[in-house]
Amino acid sequence: MQELDIKKRKLIEFLTEKNILISPDFLNDLNSVEPSAISELINKKLNETEIHHKTDKIRETGSVKVVFSYAGQPKKSTAQDFINHFNSRYNSLKKLLQQRAQLENVTSVSRLKTKSEKENVAVIGMVYSKEDTKNGIMLTVEDPTGSTKVFFGKNKQDIFSKAKDIVMDEVLGITGVSGKGIIFGNGIFSPDIPLTKEIKKSPEEENVLFMSDLHIGSKKFLEEEFMKFISWIKGELGNEKQKELSSKVKYIFFTGDMIDGISIYPTQREELNIMTFKEQYRKLAEYLKMIPENIQLIICPGQHDVVPIAEPQPPLPKEYCSELYELPNVTFVSNPAMVNIGAKEGFSGFDVLLYHGASYNYYADKVESIRMQKPNLSERSENVMKFLLQKRHLAPTYDGYPRLATEVDHLIIDRIPDIFISADVHKHSTFTYKNAITGIISSCFQSKTSFQEKVGHNPEPGIIPLLNLKTREIKILNFGGTQEK
Repeated sequence: MQELDIKKRKLIEFLTEKNILISPDFLNDLNSVEPSAISELINKKLNETEIHHKTDKIRETGSVKVVFSYAGQPKKSTAQDFINHFNSRYNSLKKLLQQRAQLENVTSVSRLKTKSEKENVAVIGMVYSKEDTKNGIMLTVEDPTGSTKVFFGKNKQDIFSKAKDIVMDEVLGITGVSGKGIIFGNGIFSPDIPLTKEIKKSPEEENVLFMSDLHIGSKKFLEEEFMKFISWIKGELGNEKQKELSSKVKYIFFTGDMIDGISIYPTQREELNIMTFKEQYRKLAEYLKMIPENIQLIICPGQHDVVPIAEPQPPLPKEYCSELYELPNVTFVSNPAMVNIGAKEGFSGFDVLLYHGASYNYYADKVESIRMQKPNLSERSENVMKFLLQKRHLAPTYDGYPRLATEVDHLIIDRIPDIFISADVHKHSTFTYKNAITGIISSCFQSKTSFQEKVGHNPEPGIIPLLNLKTREIKILNFGGTQEK
């Protein structure tokens, strides 16, 4: 027993030094084996989920560095899990908010209750409730010390308009005048992206492609258009200018919904030509294998992939797509995830935030300033992405889309990306935020489904945004029609 304890202690020290986390179940298993069997147990567990690499350490695969990728699995949440989750969010976003001059000297909610005179105050709180009243909007916000009411009157139209766009569970800064058990608000502040963020440009000319929503397995998958892309990326299609573009492609991002899945919507089975997850992923591997190996492929899941629907979603599981894992140029990450690409000696590279974006419909519908801009939900994603960058959170409202109560809130945008990419709506869009962040929504390779027909969604398939990392210019490639526009 003493020999086992010594070996166990040394093993824990070794794994900790290597940034590997160990579960309690794994430690229990160590107690039940002979010292000579420890190596065999480790090899077995490394192929399971009881030993995990820390996700806050940068992991490198070829020229792709994984900054963050969630590796946990769903579990039953306790009340303490929710407390830890929201405390994590509050504390992280509070630090960002306190960088604002208006919020350097915030007051805790509990101290507000001791004030008997009206005075100017500033608080940082999480939105617990929001109520439209005859004369304005009443919020209840809370911090770790308590909760208070905050009122924004219609007589101050600018601030009232901002208040209308506040969503549940977001963390914000508020300035105003204190009253008895209430703050009369005159300022609203989101964490947002600082104006000091500068746009990066690579010292070398490299191109990046952004794709998603292939929906392999669907009868609506556009194989002919996708094979045009394959021919182009191999340098077999296009004029000299277009072949030069393809020759400089170093990275391709696939932002979810790689396959169509099974029974995602009521009539889906009638529109499938591949009826199992494994066969759909096997076909996907056949296509991706045609892409030259010198191009790095980064894949995150979406709600059609064989992962739990609650976010954060872990990377695609090897048990369903082993052929994909055999490809030497593929990096698998979670949804959301952050990777770094294009790093050179003396240049830090580009941080790319991937998020499939299945939660966007909630904000496209609930946030008035977004809802009023465009009539179709699928056309509002660009404005939703800008809104979430302001909030520094990918899905602030907890019940807006299925979520896991992880101890750390992994949907916080704590590290500012250089490139923010999403998908899901089957339409492409590009934008620049604060003159520093490139936003890209990728299109699809699936024609209109019966479900899309029902909800009035008109996809624009076969379109691929291309980003030049040296100039930060974007070109739009159209494999559904002409080659470039």
